[in-house]
Amino acid sequence: MRVLSRLLKRHQVLAVICLATAAWSFSFGLGAPLAALWLRGAGCADSTVGDNTGTYYLGMAVAAAAVPWLMRRWGNGCIVAGALVSGLTVAVFPWGAGGAWWFPVRLLSGAAGAMSLIPLETYINRDSPPDCRARNFGFYAVALTLGYALGNWVGLEMYDARPHLAFAIGGALAVVAGVLVWGCLPAPARVREVAGERRPLSFRANFLSYGSAWNQGFLEGVMITFMSFHLLSLGMTSEGVGWITSLTVVGVLLFQIPVAWLADRLGRRTVLLACYALVVMGLGLLPACGVSVWLALWLFVIGACSGAFYPLGLALLGERLPDAALDRANAAYLAIECGGCMIGPVITGHARAAFGDAAMFPVVQGALILFLLAWAGLWLHDRCRRGRASEEARPGEPTAPRAAA
Repeated sequence: MRVLSRLLKRHQVLAVICLATAAWSFSFGLGAPLAALWLRGAGCADSTVGDNTGTYYLGMAVAAAAVPWLMRRWGNGCIVAGALVSGLTVAVFPWGAGGAWWFPVRLLSGAAGAMSLIPLETYINRDSPPDCRARNFGFYAVALTLGYALGNWVGLEMYDARPHLAFAIGGALAVVAGVLVWGCLPAPARVREVAGERRPLSFRANFLSYGSAWNQGFLEGVMITFMSFHLLSLGMTSEGVGWITSLTVVGVLLFQIPVAWLADRLGRRTVLLACYALVVMGLGLLPACGVSVWLALWLFVIGACSGAFYPLGLALLGERLPDAALDRANAAYLAIECGGCMIGPVITGHARAAFGDAAMFPVVQGALILFLLAWAGLWLHDRCRRGRASEEARPGEPTAPRAAA
């Protein structure tokens, strides 16, 4: 009975986390693309739009350093405060004008997002049994993506007729996330690192995990900021853009749990690398699709596979680090993801300004390929080093005579 009680409690906690995540993500999914459209409607160049999106993620990355400290002192209050500030910044974004308003508001909104997400992800990593950690992060990713999809769809549907109301609705849903956490989520377990035993976060040993955060962020930042521009350039309406971009999200919703299930059984690294291969292929084929069923198909594939980068990377990280280090590791993980989100739109915005709309896809594809080559080089180097160390450690084996010089 005690085991059953603990199991039910875990499922209830996961349900609250997923509902709060979906509400916060609705706000983000509405505010992010609408902010880009708002700036473009104000006459801003693509480079400025990309810089503004990068500012949001800069706020997330900088605030991530302080979130473990806030978590230890405020507990769930860190999530509640982050959700409330997120809602306020989304709602007030269109009520000011000029860079002196748009950039500080987005910076503060990003900082509030870090306060909202890092504690939730740490909660899942610490509370999940090892044999279903990827599955639980799969549910989290579905909630995050479903909220984003609904927010994106509602925002784009409302933008032409009632843009200020659309931003206000997005802000209200973030407040709902804060209320859910405040009223329904049990206080997290207090886990502290012993003085003098602070565990290193092992960035090199976890290069695939941390790099997956960066790549997911790079891809997310570029697609959120510029994908709607690309689809509009193909002659689609804003309503059509809302439907077609939602297909990317549908891919995550349909495939995230099966992919996580496979990862728990076949190996998280193997499944993650397979996802990388499909995303790289899709990005190479997408520019040639035009407005066709192939466009929808490859957006579906890219959404399904790239959606696995973040949760599978987190699950791999949770396997290798102790509970007491997970708040710092998750903060670093989100900061790295935000670095990708920040750099991706900035580089792509300037590439589009210099080379045109089609530059978006080679930039992202090239970034993923370079990362995979770097990881493969490190993996081969470490494997060879372990092989040499193993040979040197074998006792009692005669050494082959050296050939005469």
